[in-house]
Amino acid sequence: MNPRVQIFTLFALVLVVGLAACDSSTEPEHYADANWESADLVRGGLLFDKWWKVNSGTEPTTLFDPIWSSQTTNTRTGGDTWRCKECHGWDYVGKDGRYSSGSHYTGFDGLWTSRAFSRTILFDSIKDTHGDHDLSGVLSDQDVLDLTRFIVDGLVNMSLYIDASGNATGNATAGLTLYDANCASCHGTDGLTLDFNSADGVQGIGWLSNDNPQETLHKLRWGHPGSTMPSMVENGLTDQQTGDILAHAQTLSQGG
Repeated sequence: MNPRVQIFTLFALVLVVGLAACDSSTEPEHYADANWESADLVRGGLLFDKWWKVNSGTEPTTLFDPIWSSQTTNTRTGGDTWRCKECHGWDYVGKDGRYSSGSHYTGFDGLWTSRAFSRTILFDSIKDTHGDHDLSGVLSDQDVLDLTRFIVDGLVNMSLYIDASGNATGNATAGLTLYDANCASCHGTDGLTLDFNSADGVQGIGWLSNDNPQETLHKLRWGHPGSTMPSMVENGLTDQQTGDILAHAQTLSQGG
């Protein structure tokens, strides 16, 4: 190759690379990448449950449309249709888990496989401005970031701790010690201090953990929105230990 041509070709290549570098440097960093260290994992778990109890929002009275009206099997209205758990399930697998049938069935996918997506894709999918899943009017960017962090780092495979019949598979004996240390002060050693089904007698944590073990495990790990219930994750307990507490809870009186 002619030396002059070779020099020109090299110069052109350097110029193209340089321009590309300049273009990328002026492109703003995605909010999720720029603020990832401030993402609150525990808060994300609470938002998944009932976001307006966490961000001081107003409980919606309308349907979460248009996405909610794309299904006809779940007939709930108002705020229930805006709860992440109502579509994706307490076990995070949507139509493939606890909500595979019954009144909660929507046919919507869960979040379990979404963990593989990048945080920027997850952030944009949750916020979905002007899309079918548009939450930009009710969730701040920090809310969306916390939910993204919850999906990336907070989901657990509940089938490891709850069998297909709804029985906890943890160590109930170990769970007793953990329950007494972390739960009994509010729920009582018999689990009947707080009533979760006031229509008939007292149904405490023994009833709830048997009626909906997936919900109970989620709340054990992250707490209950709008209450003082602590997160066992934040308290330093492992997933196995929260599974053990669930196993003990299922041995408690179901009341009546």
